Amino acid sequence: MAIDNPNIIDGIAIDKERNAIVLLLTDHLLWEGEDALIEFEHLNLLQDKINAYISYLESRQYEATYPNEQFSFAVIEIHFKYSVTENCEKFLNEVQNQIGQLGIKIEAIIAE
Repeated sequence: MAIDNPNIIDGIAIDKERNAIVLLLTDHLLWEGEDALIEFEHLNLLQDKINAYISYLESRQYEATYPNEQFSFAVIEIHFKYSVTENCEKFLNEVQNQIGQLGIKIEAIIAE
């Protein structure tokens, strides 16, 4: 489970306080340095994973796990192991602008 496997939801939960379904996305990859992917490749992996999560939410596949739940909105909670780049921040803001109207919110958490 991680950013490099778009076919798997890394984690799923219900936030009862906000009446939201929360999908966890984990990103363990470096953004800079010797072992880092090229930023473009990293952003493409992130985009593919987010798109898979959006598809999962739009097709309501979560109803198989939570059949009797009605959610006000959905959250894609991205946990980054490393600080993100400026381009990643811009990308996430643009994604949020586009999917907000679908009732989906992006939340980014950085471990460092």
